[in-house]
Amino acid sequence: MSSQNTVAQTFLSVKSRFSRLMLTTCFVTMCVGCRVPKVGMFFDPPEKVLVYDTAQEREIAGQDTPPEDSLAYDYRWRYRNSLAEAVAVRQWDQDAGSVWRVLFATNRQPDTSSLSQQVEFTNTVDAQPHFGSCSVALSHQEPEIEEPDNVVLATALSVLPGEWQKEVSYDQSKYAAVDDKQLLSSDLFFGELRQQVARSRQHDVLLFVHGFNVDFDSAAIRLAQIAKDLPFNGAIVAYSWPSQGGVGAYSADGQVVQQSIPAFKQFLTELTKQLPADTRINIVVHSMGNRLVLRTLAELDESPHPRFQHVVFCAPDVGVEEFKEKSPLAIKHCRHATLYTCMNDAALIASAKVNHEERAGGSLVPTIVPGIDTVECAVIDTSLMGHSYYGSNKFILRDLFAILKEDQPADERKWLKPHKVPFHGMQYIFGDYPVDLQWVWHYDNTQSGVQLTDYFEAAAPAETP
Repeated sequence: MSSQNTVAQTFLSVKSRFSRLMLTTCFVTMCVGCRVPKVGMFFDPPEKVLVYDTAQEREIAGQDTPPEDSLAYDYRWRYRNSLAEAVAVRQWDQDAGSVWRVLFATNRQPDTSSLSQQVEFTNTVDAQPHFGSCSVALSHQEPEIEEPDNVVLATALSVLPGEWQKEVSYDQSKYAAVDDKQLLSSDLFFGELRQQVARSRQHDVLLFVHGFNVDFDSAAIRLAQIAKDLPFNGAIVAYSWPSQGGVGAYSADGQVVQQSIPAFKQFLTELTKQLPADTRINIVVHSMGNRLVLRTLAELDESPHPRFQHVVFCAPDVGVEEFKEKSPLAIKHCRHATLYTCMNDAALIASAKVNHEERAGGSLVPTIVPGIDTVECAVIDTSLMGHSYYGSNKFILRDLFAILKEDQPADERKWLKPHKVPFHGMQYIFGDYPVDLQWVWHYDNTQSGVQLTDYFEAAAPAETP
């Protein structure tokens, strides 16, 4: 291919991308009307901040609960359960960072050739799920993200196949580390999970299923990061399916997802049997992982009562037709379902080209299914890729908190504006800022003998003399 043809194709790709951006702007303008956020919304949000400090619980002990529409209720009572200290935290330093206990299930085969004292996993599909736990250390320091500073270059890059790679570029070892990966028997795994559920005030679990091109450690880190940033104070469980790793393995990952259904189905069945009936099991799934969750839930036997509290489909890399066909069967097993979409999601635009069908998480015509709240995030997402907004955009994290911890459907979340799509149904768009929810936790910092500095010093590369 000549250099002229390459330049021409790149220009056409950029032109197509720009057209998609313009369509997004027009669509949002039409849907939200005069409440369309100004440009400043993306950079200078108004200061609507609510701070909850768990130390206040000592002050309100024995007091009568104030009216729910009062300021005292908002600041002292409303979040006493949903923002209590997290049961998965093993060490907490308000300045340095935290260590999280992450339980996991996986149908990756353990690496028997590894000389490490902790378990490692291969990318080979196993017929049975394995159970275990690990420690994830997170720094409170904000990662220094490196993105192209040239707008044209950034736009061009966003339409190339490399967009399936990780969305941000930074040295993960400086900010997060995974240690103490151990296999557990089924009895020990579910025994510890039940203990954490019993200790959590809302008796809840967050089950996270990752997407394409995510290794085992990255899945555990992503879950711990979401639990910290949301925050989620119940038990946390990561399910890692054997993503093959690398952009070139996209088609192979699609086959692996299908091969992983029996093991994941076995895990979900056992999970619901082993936990008390009042446990709030929440599933948050991203990208290609939606194929695994959607297809597995659609195959589960029907039960008299929903087995899961919330299922949140984030940026699903699933064909629109398959999503519409299988989701009505899948959501029979949950009390509430949410679909987060972004019509400007570059990764899903590329996936649509590869699969010759628009994806449910990024279609131009909204994917709307009765019984599922569809929330369009294009107006509020400002990342280059627009694919991992569910775990990095603080407004969407606040929205997710309202779902998982407050059981608020879309029509009760005041920052969302309903929009009726002709011939399709109702979807929701961000029309205002959610309140910036902040919290202060208090731990005695003696729950773990491992210091945070041990993790980060071990992970940091040695300096060259």
